[in-house]
Amino acid sequence: MNINVDAAAMRRINRSTVLQLLRDNRTTSRIDIAQITGLNKATVSYIVDELIKEQLVEEIGYGSSSGGRKPVLIKFNANAAYAIGIDIQISQMTTIVTNARGDIIYKRNRRIRFHEEETTYKAHMLDVIQSEVDTATLSVPKSPYGITGIGIALPGIVNFKTGYVHYLPNVQIANWDFLYDIQKKISIPVYIDNDANCGAWCEFSRRNNRLKNLIHLHVGIGIGAGLILDGQIYRGKDGLAGEFGHMTISAMGLECACGNYGCFEEYASERSLVRYIRESGGEKPMIADDSTLIDHLLYEAQHDNRVYIRAFHTLGQYLGIGIANIVNGLNPDQVTIGGAISRAATFILPEVERVLHHRAILANKAIDLTIATNDAAAIGASLLVIDRTLFAMPTDADITT
Repeated sequence: MNINVDAAAMRRINRSTVLQLLRDNRTTSRIDIAQITGLNKATVSYIVDELIKEQLVEEIGYGSSSGGRKPVLIKFNANAAYAIGIDIQISQMTTIVTNARGDIIYKRNRRIRFHEEETTYKAHMLDVIQSEVDTATLSVPKSPYGITGIGIALPGIVNFKTGYVHYLPNVQIANWDFLYDIQKKISIPVYIDNDANCGAWCEFSRRNNRLKNLIHLHVGIGIGAGLILDGQIYRGKDGLAGEFGHMTISAMGLECACGNYGCFEEYASERSLVRYIRESGGEKPMIADDSTLIDHLLYEAQHDNRVYIRAFHTLGQYLGIGIANIVNGLNPDQVTIGGAISRAATFILPEVERVLHHRAILANKAIDLTIATNDAAAIGASLLVIDRTLFAMPTDADITT
């Protein structure tokens, strides 16, 4: 099969390749870029000069010479552009502003009031987003490109291409043209994705693309997985990939909100902890208005409440079972765990690792298992915006076969 790329698309590919290399390296030179990418020196010089004019790259002096002329050192101007990243969970929301490298320059957490009535909850969510965006924009320094867009991470099944929400399970919202409604309130371009995909993209980007295959589990009230396969987010045919929270781990198990029985998230998510506590004879946790469920549970466990510690251990065991199934099927380079449950790493990780040792096969037993970056979903949402704007590659329409 012959693949044809027109000249304009090839220029965009080369430009994006050079710009990504500059972003991932603190300093480099034109000659180093040519050697790493395989592009000829004239092409590299043309692209770099163009990026300097666009204020995305800057010259910072001379490097050491091994015999010839000293190379001119260049670096990516991370503060040339900014993006807003928003992570929306059921009862709270995190808003950040990052520069083009993903460094956070602003962060704010805010509670969201839960409303049983769908229309009221949706209107409240949209109002809160608008308010937080208005506040966040005030923190953005002057720059050549300003705010390039807003990325929103949502805890459910969403279509990245269209901005359509198929289902937000824990608030029972379905078939919502979210992008249409939010763009009526906000003039800045908005991009949406699943929170697990955003978290995965954060973890992948933070490793400067050193890994090709990474699985990110976002474990909170529910469980979602972001899949980086061969260096790209894998969303599946309809954008539904990664719903491992509804993988069956107990054939005759508890009924899930999705209608299935024995789903992974019924045994390894935040809400399962309350059940484990009550099954062990503990009282239902009483949550203060200014704290979250995980705050309360961690406080009790850290103060040697054995019922709460056992609850975290049980969750870790089930989390290990689910992760073993995932890594046996996909054999990734690394698994990262984010979301509220990741804050209990001290209690859950030893159990996860123990179960993986028994249930994973061959090299999967030694899978690199780590806790994700704080605010990974919000950072990833911001980075997705940057990648869709500053680092945009040609679309499929530019490439013919």
